Amino acid sequence: MQDTGRQPPRLSRRQALRAVGSAGLLAAGMVSGRPAVAWQDVAPVRPSGPTAPGTLRSGGRLAAGTPREPDSLHPWLATTVAAFDLLEGVMDGLLRYTAEGRLRPALAEGFSISDDGMTYTFTLRQDVRYHNGEPFSGEDFIAAWELARERAFDALSTLGWQKVESVDLPDAATLVVTTNEPYAPFLSTVATTYLCPRAALSEGLDTFRVVFDRTPVGTGPFRVGRWDVGDRVELERWDDYWGEPALLDGISYHFLPDADALLAALATAEIDLAGGAGALPPRLVDEAATIPELTIFQHGTMNWQHIDLKQIGFLRETPVRQALDFATPRARIVAEMLSGRAIAAFADQSPASWAYSETLQPRPFDPERAASLLDEAGLLLGEDGVRARDGTPFALDLWGVQDDDQARAILEAIASEWNAIGVSTLPRFAPPGSLWGPLGYQFSDRMTGCLYTWTNANDPDDLFYWHSSQIPASPGGAGGNLPAFFYPYAFQEEIDALTEEAASTVDFAVRQELYDDVQTLLLEEVPVLFLYWEEAFPAARKTVGGFWPSAWTPLLWNAAEWYVAEPGAAATPAP
Repeated sequence: MQDTGRQPPRLSRRQALRAVGSAGLLAAGMVSGRPAVAWQDVAPVRPSGPTAPGTLRSGGRLAAGTPREPDSLHPWLATTVAAFDLLEGVMDGLLRYTAEGRLRPALAEGFSISDDGMTYTFTLRQDVRYHNGEPFSGEDFIAAWELARERAFDALSTLGWQKVESVDLPDAATLVVTTNEPYAPFLSTVATTYLCPRAALSEGLDTFRVVFDRTPVGTGPFRVGRWDVGDRVELERWDDYWGEPALLDGISYHFLPDADALLAALATAEIDLAGGAGALPPRLVDEAATIPELTIFQHGTMNWQHIDLKQIGFLRETPVRQALDFATPRARIVAEMLSGRAIAAFADQSPASWAYSETLQPRPFDPERAASLLDEAGLLLGEDGVRARDGTPFALDLWGVQDDDQARAILEAIASEWNAIGVSTLPRFAPPGSLWGPLGYQFSDRMTGCLYTWTNANDPDDLFYWHSSQIPASPGGAGGNLPAFFYPYAFQEEIDALTEEAASTVDFAVRQELYDDVQTLLLEEVPVLFLYWEEAFPAARKTVGGFWPSAWTPLLWNAAEWYVAEPGAAATPAP
């Protein structure tokens, strides 16, 4: 167990930082507490329960839509939010989350934890069958454990699984998992991992990789009927579902060209709802609110927009990264490009999370302070208006996703300000496959940044993003700490120690303090430029029942409860 009596160095670091306002952490003009958000006149509904539009009509189909087609439906290899929106209605873990952020039973009916926090005993649900008819058993969990240790498979993330020391099946209804040390996020990571039938893995990793890429086999309320690439995925009700059978016959998940096409499809009833990765962008909320047949919702998310900064060249220096942070017009981006419908970010914990620091604030936009920091770093303006040191110009490429108008606007605004302080910045764009493939910007020898979204799990564990164990071993390899591919951070040992301790400590108050320290360190060191936390704006036609979007769950988390109301029924969100 964690020794809470000692006084670790992290506290003196934080006290010192706050005493002197280091690097603008408590700069003049900042206020304490949760950041204020300038919401517009339209007031979307904050969902507190499922929509309840009236008389339920048996069967039928609902159509959901998104401008983001999944990269894969493989539960171990998919990387996009859109993929997990769908998988949540198809797959199950031992446990799953509710819209209120609570864990509930799924393939496990219950569990207990030993006093030392290292042994988890699950009571397994009986008479559960996969969509291919195979029975579920504890052997499927063991197969997942074996897969997580298989280096040749290269799963997106296996965090938590490496803590598993042993798995035992005393009987068909009992699963006992023992870890090699206390691991606080175990239930929210390992216990929520989507399970696959052992037989699927026994056919070989290559076959498993290919087959589950398009047609995963799960135990959820819906099965994948077909995936018409570029058009839609059709989900069909699984009549042998272990829970209450789905009310709908099926769900059609349509892929639209862009957000404007998504709104048009909602307006014309081509689709019935949009949420998760397909939620409306802030710029369309006002227009959507004028469509009387729609209800617009609003909730926080675990999604944060940031610009990663490759650890190479001048970007390895903390004052340089701080200067770029000061020169980033974060507040203007939120106000003008997002209609005020986002929350400025300073670190990696969502305002919806219990781990969010209530006292820290983003650096203000201060080009003069940015220029001063660069001067102090010896990066001086040349006659061409570009800063340089020892003959090397400060020039970087700022990457974004091709054909994303919002990303283009944000990057051009940032590039304009960075160029104005003498940092030669060129916005560049490429398709996602090129950006993050083994030949992408992150593995070149140029100074680069890239605008994209990271999505947190519900537990605040952030080892995946910052720990040295998560630096990819090769271009395109597994691990979330991509910016440190060439060189670890100068503060790598410190962030390693903090994230390890936070993950292995089960005392809630101590964890909260540790994640506060992590956020303080991230704000000081600026490994990436934290821009904003997204607010989500799902929409549903007023004949859709059971729809309950939230920050804690993918889109289809309760799709078994969705229904279509009888025509003419008045739809109002639950109080």
